[in-house]
Amino acid sequence: MRLYGIKSCASVKKAKDFFENNSVEYEFIDINRVKVPREKIEYWLNFVEPKALFNTRGKAYRELNLKGSDLNKKINHLWEDNLLIKRPVIEHGLNGEEKLHVGFNEEEYKNIFCSMQCI
Repeated sequence: MRLYGIKSCASVKKAKDFFENNSVEYEFIDINRVKVPREKIEYWLNFVEPKALFNTRGKAYRELNLKGSDLNKKINHLWEDNLLIKRPVIEHGLNGEEKLHVGFNEEEYKNIFCSMQCI
């Protein structure tokens, strides 16, 4: 399982704390240090709508005014500025099936990532 995010993000901190408190192993990829490749962003779009990948609360998103933009333009913006990506992005595979989860929601995390022993 891979967790993409930035260290200073509150949602990423909550996700990391959740995984550590529940002994869920993960690899952390700091998108401030390692740029997410365009191919990875395109792959993520097999799982979620483009809007789900955008940090819509950020100033940069609002300034870009992407509502009517085509998909290629949106992907380019995500690729050029990884801080536009909503965090955390979690790639995981359960029962041999690849999945993607965007954002933090503790109840969803319990349902997705934990067996009966979650805190």
